[in-house]
Amino acid sequence: MFKGGHLMEPSLDRQHPDILDSASRETLPLPVTGLILCGGKSKRMGRPKAFLPYGGRTIVEHLINRFTQLFDEVFLVANEPDAFSQMTVDVVKDILPNRGPVCGILSGLLVAKHEHVFVAACDMPLVDRKLVREMSRRRSEYDVVVLGHDGQVEPLLGFYSKSCIKSLEDTLFAGKSAVHDVLSGVSASVFDYKQVSSTSDPMPAYFNVNTPLDYSELLSKTSK
Repeated sequence: MFKGGHLMEPSLDRQHPDILDSASRETLPLPVTGLILCGGKSKRMGRPKAFLPYGGRTIVEHLINRFTQLFDEVFLVANEPDAFSQMTVDVVKDILPNRGPVCGILSGLLVAKHEHVFVAACDMPLVDRKLVREMSRRRSEYDVVVLGHDGQVEPLLGFYSKSCIKSLEDTLFAGKSAVHDVLSGVSASVFDYKQVSSTSDPMPAYFNVNTPLDYSELLSKTSK
């Protein structure tokens, strides 16, 4: 893993204030490892999505700030860790280059100190505390808990346990790259976003920034 441009073991001594989560009766940060996946090539955006300005910082810095409040341990997972060497959390290098999110999730699970990780892509800046804490209540019942909405599944937004490691390895070394291939081989639950959504939300928590139009929409709807 990289920190400050050097390979190293992750720091495990970060501490955060215990904040009572009244909904789940767990304290924050949760005993979970947060993984921010930064391996995409941003072809449709035309520039790295992680470093797009958002809320006075970059999208990835915004996510790091949110994740360090929610989770006891936080990593970035990247194909090119040097690009993130100035971040405030450790960076895990993909065990195989350019093999997609399956490789990213596996790489993070292999170094996580906790049994469960929470995964989000680096282009999802609207992941919020309410969603995480509600989804987390199912994490011990299944190998995977991912978000679902409008008949779709968001495999890059959810909890994965170390029980998934073999399925991730099998999928990766079979030459497949879709996380959906992993879900068919594990105990998985889809959390319906309607359980936490509100008509007052300017945008859904699963919104991801893929194109310049998406980015423009994000800024126009959430900067008010």
